Amino acid sequence: MRYSNLHTHTTYSDGKHTVRENIESAIEKQMLSIGISDHSYTDFDLTYCIKKEDIPRYIDEIRALRDEYADRIEVYLGLELDGYATLEDRALYDYVIGDCHYVPTIDGRQSIDHSEKGFLEISERYFGNDNIAFAKRYYETYAERIPLIRPDILGHFDLITKFGCVDQDDPRYRSYALEALIASLEVCPIVEMNTGAIARGYRKEPYPAPFLLDEIKARGGKILLSSDSHNAANLTVAFDNCIELLRTNGFRSIVALGEG
Repeated sequence: MRYSNLHTHTTYSDGKHTVRENIESAIEKQMLSIGISDHSYTDFDLTYCIKKEDIPRYIDEIRALRDEYADRIEVYLGLELDGYATLEDRALYDYVIGDCHYVPTIDGRQSIDHSEKGFLEISERYFGNDNIAFAKRYYETYAERIPLIRPDILGHFDLITKFGCVDQDDPRYRSYALEALIASLEVCPIVEMNTGAIARGYRKEPYPAPFLLDEIKARGGKILLSSDSHNAANLTVAFDNCIELLRTNGFRSIVALGEG
């Protein structure tokens, strides 16, 4: 099976390898297509995103490499757009992955996925160590921001579970997650199955969880595989396992970007 991966990061944001190195790795893995989707510029958090002044160079380089490699692989220009970021000209990009890395608090927006220690500190300071309440705020934020950015793909939907601090069997948690998922699917029916946390050793299963997959399938949503790669070696990590998981959950097809 020739895979496609549209969620990849390079040295333009917090990835380890260059755009060219990612493309070369994709060719080596005989992939159908690859999309580069570095983190959108966020003026309130510069620790991981593309620099504002680098955006024109990012666009120009990917377009140039798309043409250079056209006879070997399809290359697409994308962006991972956080719900709190702004995008000046969406028409410049082939696609946008929408997601949310922050929750609003009385002290401003707090990142939910920098580290387990940071997650627990936010939970203690703002939610009284109630991780379900923390998750509720996250899903409310996701469902609020997605209609504002209207992405082509819903990114790592249940990112709040990255560090294993949230009880996914808690009925309150499932209620909050499903409510946000249903609202988000009305805006965008394509959801990525994201293996990034597997590659980085945080999880053994991809996002989204099986109960969310059931809801996506029931509502006619579609799944797109991604590895949220920050390393060119991890472009298709755990994809074969994802295919089997999707089959087990009753899916018979996945979405890929090809031939434009």
